[in-house]
Amino acid sequence: MNNQYLRLLNFFVVNDSVTMDDLVAFAHVSERTMCKYIQRLNDDLAGVAQIQEQRHRYYLQVTDYSRLTKIQMGHLKKELDFNSTDKRDAYILKTLLECHDYVTLDSLAEQLMISKTTLNRDLKRLREQLVTYHAEIKSMTNNGIKLVASRTYEVFAVIDHFIYDYFELSKLLSKKQEEQLKLTLLNNGVDNETSRLILKNISVLKFAFPIGYRIEQPITNFSNYLIDDQPMDDIRSSVVACFSTEISMDELVFVLAPLAFKMTSLLSRKRMKEQIDNNRMLFLSMGNHSSHQIPFDFEHLYEQIKYHLFFLINRTILHVPTAQLLPENQLTKYPLAYDLAHTILGFLETHLDFKITTAEFGYLVLYVEMELEDQDNIVNHKFEIAIVGQVGSSVIKFIRRQLVEMFQDDITVAVFDNEWQLNQDNGRYLLIFSDQPIVYHDETTPVVRISAAFRTNELRGKLQVSLVEKAISNATCQFDLWKFNHDTDYLTAVETMIDARISDGHVDSRFKSRWLEREQRGISVFEKGIAIPHVVNEKDTPEILLQVGVYDQPIKYLDRTVQMIFLIGTPNNLDQELGQVLTQIYDLVFLASNNVNIYDRLIDYNVDANLLQIAEGI
Repeated sequence: MNNQYLRLLNFFVVNDSVTMDDLVAFAHVSERTMCKYIQRLNDDLAGVAQIQEQRHRYYLQVTDYSRLTKIQMGHLKKELDFNSTDKRDAYILKTLLECHDYVTLDSLAEQLMISKTTLNRDLKRLREQLVTYHAEIKSMTNNGIKLVASRTYEVFAVIDHFIYDYFELSKLLSKKQEEQLKLTLLNNGVDNETSRLILKNISVLKFAFPIGYRIEQPITNFSNYLIDDQPMDDIRSSVVACFSTEISMDELVFVLAPLAFKMTSLLSRKRMKEQIDNNRMLFLSMGNHSSHQIPFDFEHLYEQIKYHLFFLINRTILHVPTAQLLPENQLTKYPLAYDLAHTILGFLETHLDFKITTAEFGYLVLYVEMELEDQDNIVNHKFEIAIVGQVGSSVIKFIRRQLVEMFQDDITVAVFDNEWQLNQDNGRYLLIFSDQPIVYHDETTPVVRISAAFRTNELRGKLQVSLVEKAISNATCQFDLWKFNHDTDYLTAVETMIDARISDGHVDSRFKSRWLEREQRGISVFEKGIAIPHVVNEKDTPEILLQVGVYDQPIKYLDRTVQMIFLIGTPNNLDQELGQVLTQIYDLVFLASNNVNIYDRLIDYNVDANLLQIAEGI
C-alpha cells in the first residue's frame, strides 16, 4: 500500500460518507482514476475494511478495527519503498541528522535511486514542511545540503513525525523495559494511547542521543504542570531506568509531555489554574488588537474554551497530531465562525510563535459557532404574523405553535376579519395567512393559504424566503442576482460580482484580495453545485452583501461541480440585527441546496421581480 492509498484511507476514516466530487477534489484525479484507487484500496484492505457505495455516496465499512488501527498507526509504512515520497523524506532527514555536516545531492540521489530533479522536488516540499519546526535544509554550493534547527527540542519532533514510523525506532526500547514501564503507567492510571506516546518519545531519544542530539533548553511555552506526588515519582524513575546515560530535566519533560496533552489525574489543578489565568489575559487582549468587531462575549467564550486552549498550546508546541473532527470543506459551512476562528488562530500563532494545525483549527471553529448560536439565542426576536378570514381559535393556536417550533422566537399574531381591515392596519408582517386570495399593499410580504400551516416544509421555505426579502426591503441586505454563461470560470464570475460592488461603493477596495486569500485557505464549493465564498467587508455600511450568481449549466472548479454561487460579505461591526440577517441568509442558502424547486427557481430567476418568486408553488 503506497502513501497515496494511505492518504485516501485516512480521508475515508475522517469522513462518514463522501461524494465522488469530494474524492476527486481531494486527490486531484479524474473519476476514472479514483474508481481505480478505490478498487485497489479495497484489494489491499481485504478482510479489514471495504469502501462501499450507496446512493452515490462512498463510505468505509470496517470489519477488523484492530488491523485497521495498525495500518493507521504506521505499521505498514516501513514496507513502503522509495517510490513513496514519505519514505524518501524519512531517509533524507535521517541521513542529514546522522551526518551533522553537508551531504551532496549526488550521493543522496544515488542512495535513493532517483534523479536529482526528483530529489530537488522532494527537498522543496520538505523545506516547506520544516518551517513549522523552526528548522531548515541549508544549501551550500559544491558542498550539498545540511539540516539546521534553531530549537533543539524541534529536532526530536522531526524524528518523531518524519522518521519514527519508517525505520522501526520502537525496537530501540527493549521488550523488558517496555513491559516494565507500561505496567508502571497502567498502575498509575495512564491510558493506553498516552502510554504509547511516552514509549515513542523514549525511542526517539534513544535514536537521537548516539548521533549527538540532546535537548539543551526548556520547551518554549510548554506547560509541564504535573503533580509532585508518589505516582509521578514512580513514573519518572521508570522512565530514567530506560536509559543507560543520564537524561536532563528538559528531556524528561519531553518524554512525559503526553501526560499534559489532555486532562489526567496526574496534572496539578492549582498550577494549571495559574496558566489558565495567564492564557485568559492573552485571549482577552485579542479584542484590543483585532481589526474585527467580533460579535460575542470574549470572556464567555474563554470560559468555554479555556481547557481546550491549554491543551491545544501544549499539543501544538510539540506538533502532536489531533484527530480531525470535520474536514475543512465541512468547516466552511460555518463561514462567520470560520472567519472569526481564523482571526483567533492568527493572533495565537503570532503571539506564541507556532503554527496551529487544520485539525486543531476545526475545534476552534466549532467552539466559535456554538458561541455565536448562544448569543443568537439571547437576542429577543419578535415576528409578526397576520391571519385574515373566518378562522377558528384552534387553527390560530395551531399556526402559532407551528411558527414557534420553527423559529424558537416570540411570535405575535394579528387576526383580521377581511382584506379591508388588514390594509387599514399599519403593521409590518412577515407572513399573512388567508382563507381566500387577497391583495396586500406590501408586495414584499407573502400571502399564503391557511392550509400551508399544515405542510411544515412548505411553510418553513416560505418563511425563510420572506425573512430575507424583508431584509432586502429594509436595506440590511444588499441583494443582486447575476446570470453567467458556462464559458465563464468560477473565479472570473466571483470577480465580476465583486468588481461591480467595489465600483458602486458597497464593499471596500481590498474586498477582492481578501476573498482570493480565503480561496487559497480552503475551497468554498459544497455539494449540489453550490459555492459560498464569504468575506469580511471593511466598508462602514450596516448591511449584509448577498450576490447570487447562477450558471446556465454546471461548470467545474478544482474538480468540483458549480452551478450556483452565493457571495456573502459581512461588515466589521456585526451587531445583533445584522447577525440575525446573516443567519437568515445562510438558512436560505441551505434551503436552496435541499429544495429542488427553489434551486430551479433561482436558476430561472426573473431579475425584474422580488425574491418571493422563488417560494411560489413550493
